[in-house]
Amino acid sequence: MNKKFLVLLMTMGLSIVACGKNDDFYNEDNGCGVGLEECEPECDTVEDSLITADDEVLEVTVENENEDIRFSILDDGKTVLEKLGEPASTTDDGDYHTSKYYNAGELTYSTEGDTTEIVEFKSFSDAWKTSKGITIGSTVEEIISAYGESGCEYDSEDGDHMISYTYTNGYSIYFTLNDNNEVICFQMCIGRG
Repeated sequence: MNKKFLVLLMTMGLSIVACGKNDDFYNEDNGCGVGLEECEPECDTVEDSLITADDEVLEVTVENENEDIRFSILDDGKTVLEKLGEPASTTDDGDYHTSKYYNAGELTYSTEGDTTEIVEFKSFSDAWKTSKGITIGSTVEEIISAYGESGCEYDSEDGDHMISYTYTNGYSIYFTLNDNNEVICFQMCIGRG
C-alpha cells in the first residue's frame, strides 16, 4: 500500500475524530465539518478541479498575529510543534497524534523515527488566518476572492456547507460555513488530493 494512500486513510479517520473538544473552547459544539464527500454539481470531480499553486508553501501557511506564530503545514513538524508550544491536550493513535491548543488551533501530525510531519491544521478561532487573510467570520465572497472560483462548494453528509480547494501536490483546504455563509472552521490537510 503506498504511503500517500495510507496517509489519506489515516487523515480521513483522524479528521472524523478530530473535531473532539477540550477545555474552554472545546466544551461547546463548534460545528466543524470534514470535507471528505464527493463534490456536488458545482465541480464534477476532484480531478477536474485540481489547482496548481504558484507558491505551495505560502498556500498552506497560517498565522496567529496575537501570538506571533506563522507556519506552513509543509514545514518540519518538530519546528511547528515548538512554535505552538504546550498543547491543552494530545491524543495518540499509533504514529499519529492530534494536539489541541487553547488558542483554538488543532494540529494532527505523524511520527516515524526522528521525522515529524504535519498531516492537518484546523482552526476554530479568528486568531488564526490563512496566508490569504481568510479566518473565522470570513464570507463566501471573501473566500472566492482570495482563492478563486475553482473551489468545490457542497453540503457534507453531516449537513455542513463547505468550500474546498484541492491542489495537484496532494494537499487540500476546507472551509466550513454557517447558515450566513461565514466561515466557522477551516482546515488544511495533506494527503486528500
